[in-house]
Amino acid sequence: MQKFLKGKYFGLIVPIIAIFFGFFAGALIMLFSGNNPITGYWALLVGIFGEIYYFGETLRVMTPLIFSGIAVAFAFRTGLLNIGVEGQLIVGWLASVAVGVMFDLPMIVHLPLAILAGAVAGGLWGFIPGFLKARLQVHEVIVTIMMNYIALHVSNYIIRAYLLASGQRTDFINQGAALRSEFLRTITDHSRLHMGFFFGHCCLFSYVVLVMENIKGLRTSGCWF
Repeated sequence: MQKFLKGKYFGLIVPIIAIFFGFFAGALIMLFSGNNPITGYWALLVGIFGEIYYFGETLRVMTPLIFSGIAVAFAFRTGLLNIGVEGQLIVGWLASVAVGVMFDLPMIVHLPLAILAGAVAGGLWGFIPGFLKARLQVHEVIVTIMMNYIALHVSNYIIRAYLLASGQRTDFINQGAALRSEFLRTITDHSRLHMGFFFGHCCLFSYVVLVMENIKGLRTSGCWF
């Protein structure tokens, strides 16, 4: 039994079981609210795969979830429960959008700069609960949950006060900082799918190879252990 629990296949079974219970819980909620779970899940499938445009939009929406999932997984490997990834993602988004809107540079400079700005901003936001955990033993779950709301409302204020162009939305990102792909738009019936989807999968592949497979003998641990 212990050999099975420590094996690679067990690591695949756990997410499958979690997904199953997620669908099961959703079905129960739909039943208790007077709806048909089969109809609901069929509508979900049609909304994803019914048209190529919807499929492209689904992949686009998946992209930030890939990055946030990697952030949570990597922190968890070190013994840290990073509940604050939502706030880090919001702050990183804001920084990248600000760089993309405020500057107009060649893509070879502008795109890496926007990505770097988002990474640094998100990292600094995550540094605060990490520092409090390492120095003062403040529980990271409590701090990061509170900081999620701070990130949300502060970002909303900055966007409304400084970045809105027409009263309802920000300016369009300058072309040099955009990950737009005409090829992806064409094959997905003009959806907003962009190259960030593939960039996210490259990061995911790197995480799997370097961290989970541990091919270089890497060791990850929290600084307080």
